[in-house]
Amino acid sequence: MYDELKSLSVRQLIGYAIFSEEEAAKFYKHLVKDFHDQSLVAHKFRNIAKDEEMHAWVLKDLYREMFGDESWQMPEGLRPFESIVEVKTVHNLIDALTVAMQNEHNAYKIYNYLAHAHKEHRKLFKYLAHFEHNHYDILKREKDHFEELIMEHPEPHMPHEMPHEKDFGFRIFG
Repeated sequence: MYDELKSLSVRQLIGYAIFSEEEAAKFYKHLVKDFHDQSLVAHKFRNIAKDEEMHAWVLKDLYREMFGDESWQMPEGLRPFESIVEVKTVHNLIDALTVAMQNEHNAYKIYNYLAHAHKEHRKLFKYLAHFEHNHYDILKREKDHFEELIMEHPEPHMPHEMPHEKDFGFRIFG
């Protein structure tokens, strides 16, 4: 991955990051649709989607500041960080979490690369890398939880059967 990044300009890298953050937000919002609206799982994915939207907004602002326009583009030949995984069972959710973890790890590597290659915005890129690392950790814990659920109850579970407020004795407000 680092070899691909070395061939891109900072303009292209930030465009890539903007596009990928927007795709990441869509990915997490797509996951939410398969869960009860008040589920803890949906709440977690909505929060990560909001983080990704905020990252895109901050990067767009940086792009405007650095280049004086809003013409960011996805560089040809590169894929965005995220892809869509349909969630119909807990097994599909685990697949989706695996994809999301890999994408968060890729984002972490890209922001670390930007932090080292473009020192004038090092603090911002390190902070974004930190966010992506936290997302990875959250997703890893979720994946571990659902893998444990499958071991305890091997029959297929549907997303609408995922834990929600009644399972934990409280409601999520907001």
